[in-house]
Amino acid sequence: MIVIVTDSTACLNRQEAERLGVTHVPMTYTLDGVTHREHFVEENGDYIARIEGAKTFATSQPPIDAYLKTFAELRQAGHQVLCLSISSRLSGTYANEVVCAREVGSEDIRVVDTLTTAGGLYIMVRAARQFLDAGYSLSETAEKLEQMRGKVKTLFSVGDMEPLRRSGRLGPVRQSVCTVLNVRPLLTCREGAVMACGLVRGKSEQIRALAQAVPTGARGVVVQYIKDIEAGRQLQHRLESKLGQSVMLRPIGPVLAIHLGVDIIGVAWLEP
Repeated sequence: MIVIVTDSTACLNRQEAERLGVTHVPMTYTLDGVTHREHFVEENGDYIARIEGAKTFATSQPPIDAYLKTFAELRQAGHQVLCLSISSRLSGTYANEVVCAREVGSEDIRVVDTLTTAGGLYIMVRAARQFLDAGYSLSETAEKLEQMRGKVKTLFSVGDMEPLRRSGRLGPVRQSVCTVLNVRPLLTCREGAVMACGLVRGKSEQIRALAQAVPTGARGVVVQYIKDIEAGRQLQHRLESKLGQSVMLRPIGPVLAIHLGVDIIGVAWLEP
């Protein structure tokens, strides 16, 4: 049996993980000196209030021992392992996974750098399940995922650039303009890195621009939010009307909330 392993930024809930056959490895985050594990999405308590009330923030990739233990236990149970990682340009998680795979036995473990996270990583996890259910081998599935990752697109917007600036995940951006003029940046995950790709003014224009960017024929469309579920629903409904298909609405967990801010709204999709 081939078991999928991924980190908690895929934002899976417990039932999805069981249905998809996914082993979930949690990241950690620290608020005002208190460290928490990121659990399955919707099992993290009132993390939004904790983040909004905190003065100091930090996140950490899963410790290398967590992957050594996960890989070793799965191999001892006779399983092969397909590990899907958050983008290597956003976290050191991928490098640790590769080291652990070599330590445990790399011929039965494949680590894929998805070059994405959140909704994009969720799309990759679902695709992996479909490939495995169709009978593809470990190597074949890893190769197909590496071929498709360039077609997984992400676009998102925030109202406050400070979390991204603080996290160091984005180069210089005109933050003062965004704050003073209520101009909200459009951001994308391109080749694994967060990059600015436009500006909009106000929430209604933000939602319109996000919906407009998703092409007709896009597949597996996922709208994601943290605090503003109403904006998420507006974007979901607009996309369903445009695309003529069901669009998923999914929350994002605390680790990405610290880096992106709790007011994020975004969309991920697979290019036609």
